[in-house]
Amino acid sequence: MPVPPQPAHHPSGRRGRLLPVPDAPLPQPPTHSVGAFLRWLLRRALTPVLLATVAATTSNVIQAIVPGFLGAALDSGIETGLTPRLWAIGLGLLLLFGVYAIADTSSDYIRIHAWMRVAFDVDRLVARQVSTTGTDLGRQTSTGEVASIVASDAQYLANTIERLPGLIGASVSFVVVAVLMLNTSVRLGLIALIGMPLVAWIVTLVIKPLQKRQSYQREAQSQVTTITTDTVAGLRVLRGIGGEDVFARRYRDASQELRRRGVSVARTQSVLMSLQVLLPGLFVAVVVWVAARMAVTGQISAGELVTFYGYTAYLSWPLMEFSHAVQDYARARVGARRALRLLTVSPTAGSVTERLDLDPARGTAVTGPLVDQASGVRVTPGRMTALVAADPDISAALATRLGRFHDDGPVVTLANRPLTDMPLADVRASVVVSGATAQLFTGTLRQALDVRGDQAPQPVGVAALVAAEDERASSALDQDVRAPILRADGDDRLLAALEVADAHDVLSSLEHGLAGMVTEKGRSLSGGQRQRVALARALLTEAPTLVLIEPTSALDSHTESRVAHRVHEARRDRTTVVVTESPLVLEACDEVVLLDAEGRERVRSTHRDLLARARAGEADALAYRAVVARAAGEAPVTASAPEEVGR
Repeated sequence: MPVPPQPAHHPSGRRGRLLPVPDAPLPQPPTHSVGAFLRWLLRRALTPVLLATVAATTSNVIQAIVPGFLGAALDSGIETGLTPRLWAIGLGLLLLFGVYAIADTSSDYIRIHAWMRVAFDVDRLVARQVSTTGTDLGRQTSTGEVASIVASDAQYLANTIERLPGLIGASVSFVVVAVLMLNTSVRLGLIALIGMPLVAWIVTLVIKPLQKRQSYQREAQSQVTTITTDTVAGLRVLRGIGGEDVFARRYRDASQELRRRGVSVARTQSVLMSLQVLLPGLFVAVVVWVAARMAVTGQISAGELVTFYGYTAYLSWPLMEFSHAVQDYARARVGARRALRLLTVSPTAGSVTERLDLDPARGTAVTGPLVDQASGVRVTPGRMTALVAADPDISAALATRLGRFHDDGPVVTLANRPLTDMPLADVRASVVVSGATAQLFTGTLRQALDVRGDQAPQPVGVAALVAAEDERASSALDQDVRAPILRADGDDRLLAALEVADAHDVLSSLEHGLAGMVTEKGRSLSGGQRQRVALARALLTEAPTLVLIEPTSALDSHTESRVAHRVHEARRDRTTVVVTESPLVLEACDEVVLLDAEGRERVRSTHRDLLARARAGEADALAYRAVVARAAGEAPVTASAPEEVGR
């Protein structure tokens, strides 16, 4: 979705300054191991984690030593009554509670910030990988898995980092309590030092089976998400062909498999949760029983008994913190493996570094003959050339090769230089391919059109983005905010491109014209309107070589003819390649290339000349005539019945 300009202030009038969210581009994370990736995430959030650790350690240590103050107060009250010493102990407790409140609140605030930073980093990595690899990612992973990583795994990874300050604080407080217990009773101190690690070790035995089951469950969840997202995207088609029952059966099977795996995870997780309650309870009972026997024999005082009970009860907290950390870490490892599978997908065109820095505006546009060696097709510079094939996928595949979307395919040269030897930015600046499916994003029509110009979305910080979204959602955003952008510099270019694409009805259908909002995937527009907006967007790139794949397939014949001739005129003296079978578009092209079943050039000429040669019975021209007749909805043409098409 387009990023709005950075607002002058936060809508609430406040902005976080203590721990700002980093807005700089993310460095490339290590992807060779789960541990390295988790450590990278930790380094990204190291400042808030360290601050939260100090605050959490302070609050945990205060909680740990409170039983000592209570025991001392009890002994003092029993022995001497209400004395200055008892008042001092009470004031000390009051001071501790005040410091505890500040430390605990600060710890929670900073830990939430650390959680958000890690979760945002994972989401930004996924977004960058999706935009960098494009369709290459879809060939190796599903949309459901991508959605699951953003919705669930990012949170699990953030939970693990957010848990660290509490775990460290709990560990420090455990050491403090153990030392205090050893100073009072060596026996009780040893029980604590030996018993707690033993309990923690028993809990860790459940981790590996839990990780394995969680991994299986997450895969099933991705499958369900994939089926759901695919269905939402193609709901109209499903209803049109009566495929609801097939979808329902597939979804039911996937959902039941997810339920079975979820039950398996629940069994293991219930064992872990039971151990988290049972083992600390048994440990507390053992320590209290030993301390009570020592109090009966006079080895410790009543106040010390209360102190030991408090210490022991508190020790269940570090154990609980450790158990939760183990559980979060198990989920995080599963999530990290899934995230790394996505992040290790390499683009098939250019390197990862090249794709990250890709900016066609910085590329050098190259003009010259565009030649595909596999098909033998040579695109003549400065002309409008049509690619026609009996199988539309063959001509579309050739058009895609011309834009260098894959480096492992046949060699394509531009000005006698292989595209794979050129910087990717130069290729994108020289050759623009507009696909058959019009992809539009949420934003104004102006932003949807001018993807490389002054009105293109500009990157802003996360805080500014959140602030702008809040402001857009508020009732205050209305005419006063919209009015200044009803007319902007460069609108004449946009209007001219819309005129070439015969998209004046798009302007009238949107409130505020170019400033009108286009909904997600352009759903507020009809199919023909989306296609014409995409065509206008492609024309606005002013690329030396423009490749259009079925740019008029959703248009009526009158509109199609007007658009074809306007594109020819607007692109005069520049190279344009059109994949089409429409005779109305072919009539406007300077030359037409027919491809055979192997994707190689079979014949080349103008549309009218090929039709004339078909009337004379030439085999190649008849093959062309048959494709065009099929596109026009006419009966197949043979040498004995050479009807004209597109005249």
